[in-house]
Amino acid sequence: MNNSIFSDNALMFITSLVQGLRENFLHPIGFVQIGAIGISFLIAWLLSVEIQKYLEKDVDRVKAHMRVTMSPAHFAIIFKYFFWLLLVWFCHTLFKKFTMSTAILHMAFNLVIALLVIRFASFYIKSTFWSRAVYVICLVVISLRIFKLWDPTVDLLDSMTIGLGKVSISVWGLIEAIIVFIVLWVAAGAANRFLAHWLTASTKLTYSDRTLIQRVINTATAVLVILISLKAAGIHMTAVVVTGGAIGFAVGIGLQKIGSNMVSGIMLLLRKPIRQGDVIAFEKNFAGATYGWITRIGLLYVQVATRGGSLLLVPNEVFVTQKIENLSHDDNLLRLNIPVGISFASDLSKAIMLAVTAAKSIDRILKTPEPKCLVREFGDSTVNLLLRIWIEDPKNGIRNVKNAVLLKIWDSFHANGIEIAFPQRDLHIKDSVPLRIYQEIDHESK
Repeated sequence: MNNSIFSDNALMFITSLVQGLRENFLHPIGFVQIGAIGISFLIAWLLSVEIQKYLEKDVDRVKAHMRVTMSPAHFAIIFKYFFWLLLVWFCHTLFKKFTMSTAILHMAFNLVIALLVIRFASFYIKSTFWSRAVYVICLVVISLRIFKLWDPTVDLLDSMTIGLGKVSISVWGLIEAIIVFIVLWVAAGAANRFLAHWLTASTKLTYSDRTLIQRVINTATAVLVILISLKAAGIHMTAVVVTGGAIGFAVGIGLQKIGSNMVSGIMLLLRKPIRQGDVIAFEKNFAGATYGWITRIGLLYVQVATRGGSLLLVPNEVFVTQKIENLSHDDNLLRLNIPVGISFASDLSKAIMLAVTAAKSIDRILKTPEPKCLVREFGDSTVNLLLRIWIEDPKNGIRNVKNAVLLKIWDSFHANGIEIAFPQRDLHIKDSVPLRIYQEIDHESK
């Protein structure tokens, strides 16, 4: 009896499958739908090839100014499936408008969504667990749609509600909001990275201008994604405004520093007192460093690399409230002043000539402007000289240049009889006084 029922069900399934194939695939409208899907794929593939060529054109220059999450090839593949999905959806809408069958287009739409998600998971998600979870979810969704169990499942999840105070959210609404948030967040991230690539490779904007535009667009897209996701969950904007206002007031009190750093970051990007690559010197040592060069300017902090190999995250507020010396604002030329003291008995003109010659022998010191040695003052014990030199690569270090110059001057002065002075004091006795020696007598011993 059971075998007979199973045979009847299998026969009904095969019969309905054959009938579906005849009605959809072996019908002229079916061929038109298949042709539309093929043409859509061809257009998406051609566009992805052009996108990949465009991204690979300036990829080296772009990598130096921004973080690249995907390679141009992977980004082009994701773009291909995304644009194919849009074209299939457009064909589905067009066929439906003219009351034509859209069964094959509907199946293709679901399959392309699954392929897009799986491709993205394989390129972007590094965790094996989460990538496999995405595969399983895609298989479950496709199976529910193929066996026409999708609508009953959605109705069941929609009937299950979760109460959050005055806000009631169904399980399906929550799932839909999460899916919408992930999809929009990924799409916004891809669009923002493409915009950053275009701003870096195709415009003449400065780093500060590009960063400001990117930060504003990133913030706007993030807010838009969150609002659309909340709308998809069935949460009204009135509740969001009231709750968000109360939470914002409470959080704002505890996050004053973050707000101060954000305002300072916007001021830095607008006024541009510092730029990427500038070499700066701190008024006070910051985390043990006296100077470094800027690698990135953000809304909360500035990344400063040091000669010690460390990366400092300096809050933006520091650049507004403290004195920061920008050693390479207009250009990379930097003048260094090196004081040298010689004795009064030394040949002053010869010492000046030897100091300039020693400076010119250092490779990093520029020949134009040429080094100069000036007499600064006649001190108490020394004739104080000031050697002025110019370098154009302060990022490679300042102290090492001074050290090399001083070593050359030391060797040159010693070889040519120039004495490097040290503090001396002369004692003058005006009147001679007899020297008296007092002997202490021990009375107890006597």
